[in-house]
Amino acid sequence: MGCLALTMVMAHTFVDQQDENVVRAQAAAENSGLNVRLSQRAIHPPKSLVKEVVELPNVQAARARIAPSPQSAILEDDHHSRVLILSVLDDDRLQARVLADLDFARHVPFVTACAEHRGCAYDRRPITGGLGCVAICIQQALDPSREP
Repeated sequence: MGCLALTMVMAHTFVDQQDENVVRAQAAAENSGLNVRLSQRAIHPPKSLVKEVVELPNVQAARARIAPSPQSAILEDDHHSRVLILSVLDDDRLQARVLADLDFARHVPFVTACAEHRGCAYDRRPITGGLGCVAICIQQALDPSREP
């Protein structure tokens, strides 16, 4: 009986923490810059946390030549609350899974233009090229100091 009560308390605490993380992520997306972390593994957040899935059909990310190419880029605030996960799909298309309440789809034209201007489709540097390059464009697109 005590174990069941402890499990319920822990589950409730986890849900409260997730709600707090979402609020922090929303604030981060609206009020401050975001950090980018690259992952060699594909990151698949639970469907219950995904607010929106946005395809980036006209954006390409080059694969690195001298190191394994990242499969995901995580954009998060300073408290490690994830706002968006950018992933390379099996057919090399890019997909953004938005974890905060923000209208990311309206930023796609800026991200597309930025990625083209930066040459993300041809930049094969392991960190700042390819997927990292596109993630930097998304970071710039979500920067609140940028004029829309």
